[in-house]
Amino acid sequence: MVNIKESIEGLQSNNDKIRYNQFKILLPISEKNPKSLYPFWDIFVDLLKKDEVSNKYYAICLIANVVKVDNLNKFEKIFNQFYKLLEHESPVVSPNVAGASGKIVNAKPHLESKITNKLLKVDSTSKSRYLDLMKSYVIQAFDEYFDKIKNKKRIIKFVEDQLNSTSPKTKKLAKEFLKKRNIE
Repeated sequence: MVNIKESIEGLQSNNDKIRYNQFKILLPISEKNPKSLYPFWDIFVDLLKKDEVSNKYYAICLIANVVKVDNLNKFEKIFNQFYKLLEHESPVVSPNVAGASGKIVNAKPHLESKITNKLLKVDSTSKSRYLDLMKSYVIQAFDEYFDKIKNKKRIIKFVEDQLNSTSPKTKKLAKEFLKKRNIE
């Protein structure tokens, strides 16, 4: 039996290895039983504020899974802080914010247009050295919540533009996304 409080304490450790090991324990819990981690929401938000990239990454992953039980609308309060990380220069942080967006929109469909607008602006807002690769995470997110998107034309245009991407992964995902929807 996992002691969640001990794992949460370890997640806040200054020791990278301890933090990583506790994250590996908490991640599947956040997927299978997000309610058990919701009381620790503020700790995850605090991790977003830390300089260390791994802290931000762990927070992004945990928040994205726990958001589906966020009946107190805590995510809405950190929306700007969370999506500001799309501008982060780390090749870990900004793509994972984009990638987490599918889960977030599926949990909170009322945020679809706000999130979609943020994702569509990555060309002008991202400081990532790997912008073309980051766009693969954007495509994955759009794929996860395409049925909820109000203005699908903008998404299709964004994805079509990635058919000439310098990133093989992004190009491949763009082709698959369009094929899945019978768009040639």
